[in-house]
Amino acid sequence: MLLNMFHNFHGKLIKQLCFVSIIIFPPSLNLLLLACEDESNIGILSTWVQMGASGDIIARVIAERLECPLIKLNDSFQEMQVRAAATEPDFPVLVCEIIIPPETDSASIEGRILMLPNNEPKRLAIIGDTGCRIAGDQAQPCNDPQQWPFKRVAKNVAAWGPDLVIHIGDYVYREAPCPEGNSGCAGSPFGDNWDTWDADFFSPASSLLRSAPWVIVRGNHEMCTREGNGWFRFLSPNVPFSECQDFTDPYPIDIGEVTLLILDSANADDNDAPENLVSIYSEQIAEINKLADNNFWLLSHRPIWGIGEFEHELFRINLTLQAATNNNLVAGINLVLSGHQHLFEKLSFVGGRAPQLIVGNSGTFLDSPITVPLSGLEIAGAIVDQGVSFDNFGFVTMERMGDGWNVSVRDVDGVEIIPCVIVENHFNCSQN
Repeated sequence: MLLNMFHNFHGKLIKQLCFVSIIIFPPSLNLLLLACEDESNIGILSTWVQMGASGDIIARVIAERLECPLIKLNDSFQEMQVRAAATEPDFPVLVCEIIIPPETDSASIEGRILMLPNNEPKRLAIIGDTGCRIAGDQAQPCNDPQQWPFKRVAKNVAAWGPDLVIHIGDYVYREAPCPEGNSGCAGSPFGDNWDTWDADFFSPASSLLRSAPWVIVRGNHEMCTREGNGWFRFLSPNVPFSECQDFTDPYPIDIGEVTLLILDSANADDNDAPENLVSIYSEQIAEINKLADNNFWLLSHRPIWGIGEFEHELFRINLTLQAATNNNLVAGINLVLSGHQHLFEKLSFVGGRAPQLIVGNSGTFLDSPITVPLSGLEIAGAIVDQGVSFDNFGFVTMERMGDGWNVSVRDVDGVEIIPCVIVENHFNCSQN
């Protein structure tokens, strides 16, 4: 309690001193400005930049403070706005944000440099399904970096030097207490609260959050019946809602050579196609089809077309999205990028259907490996021309080259395992 009181008093004092230096003595009190920039980050828990709708560049901070910190944009300081006030007992942290003007060249919060987006990023890193699973009869050893390697993945993605990070969804997997006597996950928090979000995402991802701006997609673990409150508090690009929302509108993010179309597919049923859900997602797909023009990628946590294997039986998903799209996206959507299945998978199709890329192998328990060739299989009325899977932990990188992208499927340490190339909607991988 006393420590928190000191944090809050210290932050408030520095904030007041900054305003004095800016408003009254802008040219002269360099020492106070230096204090604003180089404060020891007392109470600052996490900072990052993420992309939102309409080209918004959003700076966020999580803090153990009563008031939001100042943000330095170019040479001026501005107040950040409260996104979510601290609420005991589950979320005793303050969340602040500000929209960064597009002409901004530099940004920092109390000396922490914020990485601003490049108008035409050339190096993209993709991760998905990163949390440590504790649910039902599954208890992943969260304390073992070999068996839950997300922190290693994040550090190696950061070391690769991306211009933009895409997280394709599912951040928190600790939904039940660690079984008694299980040393692999002993001491783990669980549920939709700050301690769990911090353990599963913010702490292990800290190096990567600081290294590049992010595109952040909602997964099914961020449904309102699961970790939805934390999602809307911390990561949702939307303006704050008074309560958790089951559905949010699709939106585009222009990254230069490609425009990303973000679909909130958290509630799209994998194994059934209920009429109400098909109706909702049909409307959203219609909006996406209106937005699509020349070179667009659709980002949806749940794949439209995914093939998996469980107990030596193949399954195919997602029935809701297949019905909503009628298995036909408009020309110009050249890729569907997803997670949800806990492996890497690439499916391209006979007949020109947009290829499906799945990156769900960045931390959580892996799915069963696919033991049959994917090429030649049928899904939703189309034959797989080339199917490739990788059933180990890792991430994917994309580097712009000419008219397309060099795509690398990498292991935890960043070693390339499968090289691929995508040009428009032609996606080919080489596999030994």
